[in-house]
Amino acid sequence: MSSVLPVLCGAVLLGAPGYLMLCALDVRLCLRWGWAPAVTVLLTVVLGALFRVLGIRWTLLSAVIGIVLLVALAAVVRLALQRRTARRLTTSTSTSTSTSTSTSTSTRAGVPAPQDWSRGTAAAVTGASILSGALVAASAARRMGGISTLNGSFDSFFHLSAAAFIRERGDASFTTALSDIYGEPTFYPVVFDDLVAILPFDVITAANAMMLAMLAAIPPAVAAMVAGVSRPARSAPLLVALSAGAATLFLSTPAMALVMGLWPIVLGVVCLAPAIAAVLMLTDRRHGAPGVGTAAGLVLIVIGTALAHPSVLFSVAVVAGLRLLAGGIERMLGGGRLRGLIEVCAALAAAVLFVAGSHVLLSGMALTKPSLDGVGSVLGEILLDSPRIPAVPALLWPMAALWILAMIGAAAAVRSREVLGATAALGLLASLMLGVATQIDHPLAVALVNPWYGARERIAPLMMCMLVLLMARGLLALLESGGRRRRSLPGALAVGAVVVTVLIALVTPQRLPLMGSLAYTAYGVQLTPYVTSEERSFIERTAQELPEGSVVLADPLDGATLYWSVGGVETVFPTMSRPLTREKTLIAHYAHRAGTDEASVELCRALESVGPTHLYRDTSEASGQRINPEDSERWRGVHDIPESRLTLVDASGPYALYELDPAC
Repeated sequence: MSSVLPVLCGAVLLGAPGYLMLCALDVRLCLRWGWAPAVTVLLTVVLGALFRVLGIRWTLLSAVIGIVLLVALAAVVRLALQRRTARRLTTSTSTSTSTSTSTSTSTRAGVPAPQDWSRGTAAAVTGASILSGALVAASAARRMGGISTLNGSFDSFFHLSAAAFIRERGDASFTTALSDIYGEPTFYPVVFDDLVAILPFDVITAANAMMLAMLAAIPPAVAAMVAGVSRPARSAPLLVALSAGAATLFLSTPAMALVMGLWPIVLGVVCLAPAIAAVLMLTDRRHGAPGVGTAAGLVLIVIGTALAHPSVLFSVAVVAGLRLLAGGIERMLGGGRLRGLIEVCAALAAAVLFVAGSHVLLSGMALTKPSLDGVGSVLGEILLDSPRIPAVPALLWPMAALWILAMIGAAAAVRSREVLGATAALGLLASLMLGVATQIDHPLAVALVNPWYGARERIAPLMMCMLVLLMARGLLALLESGGRRRRSLPGALAVGAVVVTVLIALVTPQRLPLMGSLAYTAYGVQLTPYVTSEERSFIERTAQELPEGSVVLADPLDGATLYWSVGGVETVFPTMSRPLTREKTLIAHYAHRAGTDEASVELCRALESVGPTHLYRDTSEASGQRINPEDSERWRGVHDIPESRLTLVDASGPYALYELDPAC
């Protein structure tokens, strides 16, 4: 199957609901498409909860109808408010009319007025940012082996099962969508899984399509951030378009998407840039304080980002705290010492609370093992945004132009005492410090990075946003240095350097194309697949032959989760996570004891409740016991079920499916 149609459908599902809502509310924003995913997340969460309460199944049709109704409702409410305002204006004096008109204009969008671009300019910049995203998706997909190729990473199997559960059960709510996996209602950011579940393709194709669509959405999101916070300038459209191109140079987020299968965090990254812009716009006082409507709209963008993936909210919080710190320092330098000192103290107090709260509440999130490389080497990899994947080289040239321009931008911002520029510079420094802290085994360092699971790839998107903001400011400084009538030669050279770097980086085999292969086709370079193509074929074939009501028992590290996510056959362990209920833990540890004197009453009750009817075994070189023996030990009772309780149903090489005698 061609990748174009599935990825296009994924992009439409990710962006169109939010875009239509922004249009319905008449939100005045440049690059609405970049802001749209965060709004789509909000709509998905609202509809998922509402459908749960009303007993409506989560399907493509019901979701589309729900979105249309919400968009229509928003448009009706907006029109009613506009008519009310118009009636009030007709009865006002000329002075109050002028004041009300000004107020209405400033709050019409829910956000401050955008750059004064013509429609043609806005369309061109939007097109350039979307094209940048499309090139990212195309480059990443070059070596995936096709849109229906299975991602072989650990986390991908969880989300394939999650999407399959949501599709089967029709429940898209945050707390109950994955109850069958967790054994009880449990909060989980399921928006990615919700969207995958209603794409009209098989689960693997739908997940891959949505993953590529999210990567394609990052350049427009970064461009929207730059457009939202940059000061008006003749060169602003060029700077925004170049910012979208620059967003294609960063590798940590593609690594999380393509290699690690951390798809919900990638959705959070898509929303991160607009959320950062929302925080900076909320605190921008250049055009007066934002109105109630403005503040509410921007806060909702931040909430949408948190709902996409909560860990991303901590990156937004870092920017908010640093904006408060930079603003306080600027006030102190400008003569407002008392208020500035209060803001600085508030920022520092928030930082202390952040670390203390992380140490107490998030200590269990330090899950990432530090790299064996030295701190200096790791810092170099962080500066180049090279993820912890040995197969991916840490190349200097793709990031060199960005760092040079960012340093110029930081200097220009500090010299001009620009609070937003100073915030970006502090944010860039903070992201580097947090990245290095992932390598330091000290309680303070661990507490700093707990919210990001101790993984520098999850911190890197913050660096991306800050670096691109400063790059745009550096380009502006160079373009304005030659006077009003002509662009400076350094500015033209800088623009050319960014364009050439982006074009070459997108086709360089050692970057996105390599990344796209590592968990899809070139397993030996990076990881051993949990399921080979031969095993997948066996599972798909036998799943179709099993009678209705069958339940497959197996070590999930042997790929048996595909019986549920691909084959639609219930499995005892639908994900590769440890057994999450007492019943399934008993089965995992002691299933081999059934029918013996060692079998407990609890074990027999568990087997009767879960009701496994078949056993799947993989004895290949890629079996769970061989590639991950420590984790596979959790299912030792499944491994040791005696042959006397098994009747062969089908076999192909090292793969076999048996009918199981539960013996209780």
